[in-house]
Amino acid sequence: MTLKEQLMEDMKNAMRAHESAKLDVIRMIRSEVKNFEIDNGEADDEKVQKIIKTMLKQQKDALLDFEKAARQDLIDETNAKIEIFASYLPTEMSDEELEKVVAEVVSAAASKDFGPLMGQVMKKVGNRADGGRVTACLKKALA
Repeated sequence: MTLKEQLMEDMKNAMRAHESAKLDVIRMIRSEVKNFEIDNGEADDEKVQKIIKTMLKQQKDALLDFEKAARQDLIDETNAKIEIFASYLPTEMSDEELEKVVAEVVSAAASKDFGPLMGQVMKKVGNRADGGRVTACLKKALA
């Protein structure tokens, strides 16, 4: 079952169970996927995950603003959305796994230029690690 099919099934189940928060998040995801497909053609699972990851990052950014404003109602609502978004993404790499991948790429590379190394690491980790974490780990390895 593709991720788009899973989203459709989960949307139906959320409707039946009257889970409005989950339904809203799934509808947001499906809307973004549809917009992507209008502009770029059919979206495979990897592209759908990338869209969800972008939406998750937006929610996390909004959460920081809500915490600064001390809006507990919005913090609770956003945390619930974050959990739903995260359920559609593969599990994140642990720090140890990420450091291992970075060490492999750095040791195999002829030059120690940050840009090309970053590209190689991101290609290996894919959607399983955030770019900020990869940057920090790579800087640490090159230091």
